Amino acid sequence: MTQGSRPIGDDDIQAFIDGRLAPARQREVETFLASEPALWSRVEQFRADAQALRAATQRRSTEPIPASLRLSEVRRRRAAGSLAFHRRIAAGICIFALGAVLGMALPRQEAETPTARPQMTDAVVAFRAFSGGAGDAVEVPAAQTVALKRMISHHLRQDVAIPDLSELDLTFRGGRLLASDEGPGGMFVYDEPSGGQVALYVKTLASPRKAALASRRDGDLVAYFWFTGALGYAVLGAPGSTFVKRAAEQLSNTS
Repeated sequence: MTQGSRPIGDDDIQAFIDGRLAPARQREVETFLASEPALWSRVEQFRADAQALRAATQRRSTEPIPASLRLSEVRRRRAAGSLAFHRRIAAGICIFALGAVLGMALPRQEAETPTARPQMTDAVVAFRAFSGGAGDAVEVPAAQTVALKRMISHHLRQDVAIPDLSELDLTFRGGRLLASDEGPGGMFVYDEPSGGQVALYVKTLASPRKAALASRRDGDLVAYFWFTGALGYAVLGAPGSTFVKRAAEQLSNTS
Protein backbone atom coordinates (compact mmCIF):
# COMPACT_ATOMS: atom_id res chain seq x y z
CA MET A 1 0.00 0.00 0.00
CA THR A 2 1.39 3.47 -0.93
CA GLN A 3 1.69 6.18 1.70
CA GLY A 4 -1.58 8.06 2.18
CA SER A 5 -3.82 5.42 0.61
CA ARG A 6 -6.80 4.18 2.60
CA PRO A 7 -6.82 0.67 4.12
CA ILE A 8 -7.98 -2.23 1.97
CA GLY A 9 -11.28 -3.62 3.14
CA ASP A 10 -13.85 -6.22 2.10
CA ASP A 11 -15.45 -3.81 -0.38
CA ASP A 12 -12.13 -3.44 -2.20
CA ILE A 13 -11.63 -7.18 -2.39
CA GLN A 14 -15.19 -7.71 -3.71
CA ALA A 15 -14.67 -4.97 -6.31
CA PHE A 16 -11.36 -6.61 -7.23
CA ILE A 17 -13.15 -9.92 -7.80
CA ASP A 18 -15.79 -8.19 -9.93
CA GLY A 19 -13.20 -6.15 -11.91
CA ARG A 20 -14.61 -2.80 -10.82
CA LEU A 21 -11.45 -1.17 -9.35
CA ALA A 22 -9.56 1.75 -10.83
CA PRO A 23 -6.09 0.73 -12.14
CA ALA A 24 -4.19 2.34 -9.25
CA ARG A 25 -6.42 0.75 -6.63
CA GLN A 26 -6.24 -2.54 -8.53
CA ARG A 27 -2.47 -2.59 -8.14
CA GLU A 28 -2.70 -1.76 -4.46
CA VAL A 29 -5.11 -4.64 -3.83
CA GLU A 30 -2.91 -7.03 -5.85
CA THR A 31 0.11 -6.02 -3.78
CA PHE A 32 -1.83 -6.57 -0.58
CA LEU A 33 -3.13 -9.96 -1.67
CA ALA A 34 0.37 -11.05 -2.70
CA SER A 35 1.40 -10.65 0.92
CA GLU A 36 -1.53 -12.81 2.08
CA PRO A 37 -1.21 -16.20 0.26
CA ALA A 38 -4.22 -17.84 1.94
CA LEU A 39 -6.49 -14.88 1.19
CA TRP A 40 -5.14 -14.65 -2.38
CA SER A 41 -6.04 -18.33 -2.97
CA ARG A 42 -9.63 -17.77 -1.86
CA VAL A 43 -9.96 -14.59 -3.92
CA GLU A 44 -8.69 -16.39 -7.02
CA GLN A 45 -11.30 -19.13 -6.49
CA PHE A 46 -14.02 -16.49 -6.13
CA ARG A 47 -12.87 -14.78 -9.34
CA ALA A 48 -12.94 -18.10 -11.22
CA ASP A 49 -16.45 -18.85 -9.98
CA ALA A 50 -17.67 -15.36 -10.94
CA GLN A 51 -16.21 -15.65 -14.45
CA ALA A 52 -17.80 -19.09 -14.92
CA LEU A 53 -21.17 -17.72 -13.80
CA ARG A 54 -20.96 -14.76 -16.18
CA ALA A 55 -20.03 -17.07 -19.05
CA ALA A 56 -22.96 -19.36 -18.29
CA THR A 57 -25.46 -16.51 -18.29
CA GLN A 58 -24.17 -15.20 -21.62
CA ARG A 59 -24.59 -18.53 -23.40
CA ARG A 60 -27.74 -18.93 -25.49
CA SER A 61 -29.40 -22.21 -26.20
CA THR A 62 -29.14 -23.43 -29.78
CA GLU A 63 -32.49 -25.22 -29.43
CA PRO A 64 -35.51 -23.33 -30.80
CA ILE A 65 -38.12 -22.16 -28.27
CA PRO A 66 -40.92 -24.79 -28.08
CA ALA A 67 -44.14 -23.64 -29.69
CA SER A 68 -46.05 -24.27 -26.43
CA LEU A 69 -43.88 -21.67 -24.66
CA ARG A 70 -44.21 -18.92 -27.23
CA LEU A 71 -46.12 -15.87 -26.06
CA SER A 72 -48.65 -16.10 -28.88
CA GLU A 73 -49.46 -19.72 -28.02
CA VAL A 74 -49.82 -18.92 -24.32
CA ARG A 75 -52.24 -16.10 -25.14
CA ARG A 76 -54.22 -18.35 -27.50
CA ARG A 77 -54.63 -21.06 -24.82
CA ARG A 78 -55.76 -18.50 -22.24
CA ALA A 79 -58.36 -17.10 -24.62
CA ALA A 80 -59.64 -20.60 -25.47
CA GLY A 81 -59.89 -21.54 -21.78
CA SER A 82 -61.79 -18.36 -20.97
CA LEU A 83 -64.24 -19.01 -23.81
CA ALA A 84 -64.85 -22.61 -22.66
CA PHE A 85 -65.40 -21.42 -19.08
CA HIS A 86 -68.06 -18.92 -20.13
CA ARG A 87 -69.73 -21.54 -22.33
CA ARG A 88 -70.01 -23.89 -19.33
CA ILE A 89 -71.56 -21.12 -17.25
CA ALA A 90 -74.07 -20.38 -20.00
CA ALA A 91 -74.95 -24.07 -20.33
CA GLY A 92 -75.49 -24.35 -16.57
CA ILE A 93 -77.81 -21.35 -16.56
CA CYS A 94 -79.83 -22.85 -19.42
CA ILE A 95 -80.19 -26.21 -17.65
CA PHE A 96 -81.26 -24.48 -14.44
CA ALA A 97 -83.81 -22.37 -16.28
CA LEU A 98 -85.18 -25.42 -18.12
CA GLY A 99 -85.57 -27.32 -14.88
CA ALA A 100 -87.43 -24.41 -13.31
CA VAL A 101 -89.82 -24.20 -16.27
CA LEU A 102 -90.50 -27.94 -16.24
CA GLY A 103 -91.00 -27.86 -12.48
CA MET A 104 -93.71 -25.23 -12.84
CA ALA A 105 -95.31 -26.92 -15.84
CA LEU A 106 -95.56 -30.46 -14.46
CA PRO A 107 -98.47 -31.20 -12.11
CA ARG A 108 -97.51 -31.25 -8.46
CA GLN A 109 -97.78 -34.60 -6.70
CA GLU A 110 -98.25 -35.07 -3.02
CA ALA A 111 -95.28 -36.79 -1.40
CA GLU A 112 -96.14 -40.28 -0.29
CA THR A 113 -95.72 -40.83 3.43
CA PRO A 114 -93.58 -43.93 3.92
CA THR A 115 -95.23 -46.66 5.93
CA ALA A 116 -93.55 -47.04 9.30
CA ARG A 117 -91.87 -50.42 9.74
CA PRO A 118 -93.32 -52.38 12.69
CA GLN A 119 -91.00 -52.49 15.66
CA MET A 120 -88.78 -55.55 16.12
CA THR A 121 -89.48 -56.83 12.62
CA ASP A 122 -85.93 -58.17 12.58
CA ALA A 123 -86.74 -60.30 15.65
CA VAL A 124 -89.79 -61.77 13.92
CA VAL A 125 -87.76 -62.53 10.80
CA ALA A 126 -84.99 -64.17 12.84
CA PHE A 127 -87.44 -66.37 14.78
CA ARG A 128 -89.15 -67.50 11.58
CA ALA A 129 -85.80 -68.21 9.92
CA PHE A 130 -84.29 -70.31 12.69
CA SER A 131 -87.05 -71.78 14.85
CA GLY A 132 -88.82 -75.09 14.38
CA GLY A 133 -86.00 -77.21 12.95
CA ALA A 134 -84.12 -79.80 14.98
CA GLY A 135 -80.93 -77.76 15.08
CA ASP A 136 -81.57 -74.62 13.02
CA ALA A 137 -82.48 -72.36 15.92
CA VAL A 138 -79.35 -73.15 17.90
CA GLU A 139 -75.79 -72.36 16.88
CA VAL A 140 -74.26 -73.00 20.32
CA PRO A 141 -76.01 -75.65 22.48
CA ALA A 142 -76.98 -75.22 26.13
CA ALA A 143 -74.08 -77.43 27.18
CA GLN A 144 -71.76 -74.54 26.19
CA THR A 145 -73.66 -71.81 28.04
CA VAL A 146 -70.50 -70.15 29.41
CA ALA A 147 -68.93 -69.94 25.96
CA LEU A 148 -72.22 -68.70 24.46
CA LYS A 149 -72.55 -65.92 27.06
CA ARG A 150 -68.98 -64.79 26.42
CA MET A 151 -69.51 -64.88 22.65
CA ILE A 152 -72.82 -62.96 22.76
CA SER A 153 -71.44 -60.32 25.16
CA HIS A 154 -68.40 -59.78 22.95
CA HIS A 155 -70.58 -59.62 19.83
CA LEU A 156 -72.93 -57.01 21.33
CA ARG A 157 -70.17 -55.22 23.26
CA GLN A 158 -72.43 -55.44 26.31
CA ASP A 159 -72.56 -57.79 29.28
CA VAL A 160 -75.54 -59.93 28.26
CA ALA A 161 -76.86 -62.56 30.67
CA ILE A 162 -78.60 -65.75 29.57
CA PRO A 163 -81.84 -65.91 31.60
CA ASP A 164 -82.78 -69.01 33.52
CA LEU A 165 -86.49 -69.59 32.80
CA SER A 166 -86.75 -73.01 34.39
CA GLU A 167 -89.25 -71.62 36.94
CA LEU A 168 -91.60 -71.09 33.98
CA ASP A 169 -91.03 -74.69 32.83
CA LEU A 170 -88.95 -73.48 29.90
CA THR A 171 -85.80 -75.46 29.11
CA PHE A 172 -82.84 -73.58 27.71
CA ARG A 173 -81.78 -75.12 24.42
CA GLY A 174 -78.99 -72.81 23.20
CA GLY A 175 -78.49 -69.71 21.13
CA ARG A 176 -76.85 -68.01 18.17
CA LEU A 177 -75.30 -64.78 16.95
CA LEU A 178 -77.32 -62.55 14.64
CA ALA A 179 -77.02 -59.25 12.78
CA SER A 180 -80.01 -56.99 13.37
CA ASP A 181 -81.22 -53.94 11.44
CA GLU A 182 -79.51 -51.68 14.00
CA GLY A 183 -76.42 -53.57 15.05
CA PRO A 184 -75.14 -56.87 16.47
CA GLY A 185 -77.77 -59.19 17.91
CA GLY A 186 -78.37 -62.63 19.31
CA MET A 187 -81.14 -65.08 20.14
CA PHE A 188 -81.67 -67.54 23.02
CA VAL A 189 -84.08 -70.41 22.44
CA TYR A 190 -86.18 -72.25 25.03
CA ASP A 191 -88.34 -75.36 24.65
CA GLU A 192 -91.86 -75.47 26.03
CA PRO A 193 -93.07 -78.68 27.74
CA SER A 194 -95.48 -79.25 24.85
CA GLY A 195 -92.72 -79.00 22.24
CA GLY A 196 -93.19 -75.37 21.18
CA GLN A 197 -90.40 -72.80 21.23
CA VAL A 198 -89.96 -69.44 22.93
CA ALA A 199 -87.08 -67.19 21.96
CA LEU A 200 -85.48 -64.18 23.60
CA TYR A 201 -84.07 -61.83 20.97
CA VAL A 202 -81.62 -59.08 21.97
CA LYS A 203 -79.89 -56.44 19.87
CA THR A 204 -77.85 -53.26 20.21
CA LEU A 205 -79.71 -50.07 19.35
CA ALA A 206 -78.41 -47.57 16.81
CA SER A 207 -79.65 -44.74 19.06
CA PRO A 208 -80.40 -45.27 22.77
CA ARG A 209 -84.08 -45.27 23.69
CA LYS A 210 -86.32 -46.60 26.43
CA ALA A 211 -89.81 -48.05 26.13
CA ALA A 212 -91.98 -50.21 28.35
CA LEU A 213 -93.24 -53.65 27.42
CA ALA A 214 -95.45 -53.68 24.31
CA SER A 215 -96.63 -56.37 21.93
CA ARG A 216 -97.76 -57.01 18.39
CA ARG A 217 -98.95 -59.99 16.42
CA ASP A 218 -97.45 -60.98 13.09
CA GLY A 219 -99.46 -63.82 11.55
CA ASP A 220 -98.67 -67.00 13.47
CA LEU A 221 -96.29 -65.20 15.86
CA VAL A 222 -96.61 -62.84 18.78
CA ALA A 223 -93.76 -60.57 19.88
CA TYR A 224 -93.45 -58.83 23.23
CA PHE A 225 -90.72 -56.17 23.14
CA TRP A 226 -89.14 -53.40 25.21
CA PHE A 227 -86.08 -51.12 25.14
CA THR A 228 -83.68 -50.38 28.00
CA GLY A 229 -81.46 -47.68 26.51
CA ALA A 230 -78.56 -49.49 24.86
CA LEU A 231 -80.37 -52.75 24.13
CA GLY A 232 -83.67 -53.85 22.64
CA TYR A 233 -85.38 -57.10 23.65
CA ALA A 234 -88.17 -59.24 22.24
CA VAL A 235 -89.76 -62.48 23.43
CA LEU A 236 -91.39 -64.43 20.60
CA GLY A 237 -93.57 -67.52 20.25
CA ALA A 238 -96.95 -68.80 19.23
CA PRO A 239 -99.91 -66.46 19.95
CA GLY A 240 -101.75 -69.14 21.90
CA SER A 241 -98.78 -69.97 24.14
CA THR A 242 -99.09 -69.03 27.81
CA PHE A 243 -95.31 -69.08 28.18
CA VAL A 244 -94.48 -66.16 25.87
CA LYS A 245 -96.23 -63.40 27.82
CA ARG A 246 -95.11 -64.75 31.21
CA ALA A 247 -91.49 -64.89 30.04
CA ALA A 248 -91.68 -61.37 28.58
CA GLU A 249 -93.17 -59.91 31.78
CA GLN A 250 -90.55 -61.56 33.96
CA LEU A 251 -87.60 -60.54 31.76
CA SER A 252 -88.77 -56.95 31.17
CA ASN A 253 -88.98 -56.41 34.94
CA THR A 254 -85.42 -57.63 35.51
CA SER A 255 -83.53 -56.22 32.49
